[in-house]
Amino acid sequence: MSTKFIFNRLTGLILFFVCSLSFAVTLNDNGGMSATSISSVVNVQSEEDILRAIQQARKLHLPIAIMGKQHSQGGHTLIHKAIELNMLPFNKILDINTQKKQVTVQSGIVWGDLQKAINPYNLAIKSMQSPNIFTVGGSMSVNAHGDDFRSGSVGNSIVAFHILLADGKRVHVTPTTQPDLWASVIGGYGLLGIVTDVTLQLTDNNLLLSEYHETGLSNFTSYFVEKILNQKDVALFYAHLNITAGPRFLSDMYVITYKDTHLLPEKVVALDNPDKWNKILTPIFNLSRQSKLGKKSRWNTEKLIFSKIYNNHLVTRNNAMEKPVRFASDHLKAGHADWLQEYFIPLDKLPQFIQALRQVILDNNINILNVTIRSVPKETNLLLSYSTQRTFAVVLYFEQKLSDEELKRVELWTPILIDAALSLDGNYYLPYQPYASKNQFQTAYPSYATFLTVKHRFDSGELFSNKFYLNYLN
Repeated sequence: MSTKFIFNRLTGLILFFVCSLSFAVTLNDNGGMSATSISSVVNVQSEEDILRAIQQARKLHLPIAIMGKQHSQGGHTLIHKAIELNMLPFNKILDINTQKKQVTVQSGIVWGDLQKAINPYNLAIKSMQSPNIFTVGGSMSVNAHGDDFRSGSVGNSIVAFHILLADGKRVHVTPTTQPDLWASVIGGYGLLGIVTDVTLQLTDNNLLLSEYHETGLSNFTSYFVEKILNQKDVALFYAHLNITAGPRFLSDMYVITYKDTHLLPEKVVALDNPDKWNKILTPIFNLSRQSKLGKKSRWNTEKLIFSKIYNNHLVTRNNAMEKPVRFASDHLKAGHADWLQEYFIPLDKLPQFIQALRQVILDNNINILNVTIRSVPKETNLLLSYSTQRTFAVVLYFEQKLSDEELKRVELWTPILIDAALSLDGNYYLPYQPYASKNQFQTAYPSYATFLTVKHRFDSGELFSNKFYLNYLN
């Protein structure tokens, strides 16, 4: 054993223990409601860092929590006294297999950096959280979905992954070799172990033809089935509902689709920078935060601009899957936060849910900023699956005041929407504020008991934990 090896090992241990002694660090997530005192933050750069954290946590009887971009908003990345693993430095591309069209990456890499690595090979992401600022591991932990309504959620493009378990064992997981871990780790909110690397199935970075259409809620289901779902060349889709006050509130919508030309560009097309639009989008979006007139102005402006830039426009798949986001995500205002909720509704029951949503928004004066419609296919191979049939994903984006009075209000109206979704054989998404009752959670995710059985088999000491676990699974 060389002197250099011993020196490097000791240096690593010293740095780790110094970090571990920095107690009473307070962290929060993007929801602004989960301020938590944790024991220490480990900036993960190697699997050895993770293994040392596991050893230290077990020795000190501390929990481990995992964070990336922290856009889950209900304490999913936090727990009191945790050794917090910051996965963002753990972000290397490990392999690009152009023949298999697969890539293997460390779990802390963000989708945008992954796109930069594969774009020169004319390869593209198959399933990705929209937009591309989140980590692969984080998207995997919530089983996020995006604009590809055929591939569906991120879990459907995962080929394999490695995970470090509570006992320090490194396990290679595929659907056939470790079916229980596969079904529990994907969409399992970091409660089984630390995913170190992920192999993803890619696709060709084909040219797509974007199209802009306007339609209405009343006929949207038939429109979607006939014009989008049954049209095999349509690869990506999303829609936005009208948030302007008045008789057309949540009734009108515009739809963006992308048809696959099945042609690669003659030469590699550079990745666009979607945030170049921020100078235009930020003032328009912020105006819509402030008044009904601002919302109306934004709606009309969006339709005018998007009907031009998205109508018969050729774009690569990678560029189509990028979205500007910093005009919203970088918004800071004391006593306010931007929150998300999401509901999964069977196709033929969308109008009934939107009717319930409309009433809740009006009754509670919710400052709704966006209502996006996507679609996800049936997915039954995961224990915490949110879509056991083809559904519309209804994504709510709203500005939330953080006063006690307003927080009590959202705590009351959120269960109403969850009940509305459940009554229509739909579901709600777990990464957001914990306002669902435990009974609602158990109704929506009936395989929770099986998930717990797997959790206790691989992590009997409950080393990996977070506030979501304490609220609903403990």
